[in-house]
Amino acid sequence: MNFRNFALACALSLGVTACGSTAPDESPVVPVEETGVSTAAATATRIYAYEPTGTHELSFETLGTFETRNNRRVLVIRGTTNRYISDVFSFVPDDAFGTASVISERRFEVVLEEGHELNTMLSGLPLLVSIDTFTGSPTRYYAQIILAPRFFDFRGPNSISVFENVDPVYVRNTAGTEALMYRGRVDSAATSLTVTAPDGVPTVSRVDADTFNLDWRYPAVHQAVDPHTIPLTFTAALYTGAVVDETARLVVRVTGLAISTNDDPYNTWPSPACQPSVYNCYHSKPAGTLDFSSCGTYRQVQRCTYASACEVLPGQPMSLTEIGFPPPAPALQAPASDALATTWYGWVGIDAYSTPECPATPVTIQAVVDHLHETTQVVPPFDWGEATDRAGLVVDNYFFDASSSPLLAAIDTFAGGGPIQAWFAWEELPCNNCHSYAEYGVLYYPNSGKVISLKSYHGYDW
Repeated sequence: MNFRNFALACALSLGVTACGSTAPDESPVVPVEETGVSTAAATATRIYAYEPTGTHELSFETLGTFETRNNRRVLVIRGTTNRYISDVFSFVPDDAFGTASVISERRFEVVLEEGHELNTMLSGLPLLVSIDTFTGSPTRYYAQIILAPRFFDFRGPNSISVFENVDPVYVRNTAGTEALMYRGRVDSAATSLTVTAPDGVPTVSRVDADTFNLDWRYPAVHQAVDPHTIPLTFTAALYTGAVVDETARLVVRVTGLAISTNDDPYNTWPSPACQPSVYNCYHSKPAGTLDFSSCGTYRQVQRCTYASACEVLPGQPMSLTEIGFPPPAPALQAPASDALATTWYGWVGIDAYSTPECPATPVTIQAVVDHLHETTQVVPPFDWGEATDRAGLVVDNYFFDASSSPLLAAIDTFAGGGPIQAWFAWEELPCNNCHSYAEYGVLYYPNSGKVISLKSYHGYDW
């Protein structure tokens, strides 16, 4: 275990000891913002969260500030509690993250280094902070903090509208080495839009007649927000022929805050799973698509890039979908018989099916045979026959005389090989002065989900 993991484990262990079984299980509280002169969210000076019983109250200055500490640029966010603080610790799931410190009796700060830590937080991952107090019950609670780039201090005409939000979205570069993009938006009925600044200038692209995207990769977005005192200038050449300018500053804001006295923050704020709507959107895009911003945020899409359909989509009821099967290998020859005897044999059919990709209940050979019997009547009931596996395929059945059977080899090639769940049955058919039989076989390949149904007949009149 590395030091960061060790520190996190220690902090969480202390939290369980401090809270014990008396900690009430509280849901996160919707934050309330105290606003300044403007009602725009970007001008809010503090953001608040309350524990419903009134025991704990937490607020943060919404504007993060950049400083140089130990020759490194860092983002500093500062919080205030209503009780004296004994300790604070910042982390993300499974790892310590950032550096949290008590700076006065009721105030603390969290420091995030420029680079990996800042980029991770701006990409949408929540930061968790454990807060230990000298008084109150319980004496430990947790905060969840969301950071994001936001524009504010807009100065210019109404003919240019710079949107406040700059959101993390999933857009791959052509090399496939990056996917995190920070995207803003400007509305202006203009033939062109340019952005100027000492550094941190976004890539501007037209969306439609009066909409432009602003795109930053990291570290360009860091250059745009640090220092936050330098604005970006937006110059639009309007359709009317006029050229107008607007300025706005891009800063890092605390945009979300919640607290919980539950002694397990991972239960209170579990890591979200891939959502079906995002999964379907991502997988519906044509091959070669780079921009998936229409499917959701960066982290919403990222979760779905490695999720399987069965992890995301609802389970499907048992069904069999008929699929094409190539011509089978030659049928077995009839057993040797007396020269005076008359024998016959032949195929009735061989059919192939696929089972659901994500079945609601496990698929078994009995479920397959029951479904075939109930929906097609091409096989008798399951209890008329016997189930076996690959080793039992060549024992006492009419279809395969050996594991090297050409028919079995053809089926294996089609179905993908691997384990087999099999079922065989037979029944005697009416025959005047003779004996006639129908044979049934069903093979289920769990690895591929394919099903093969076989039917043949044979008889003799001696």
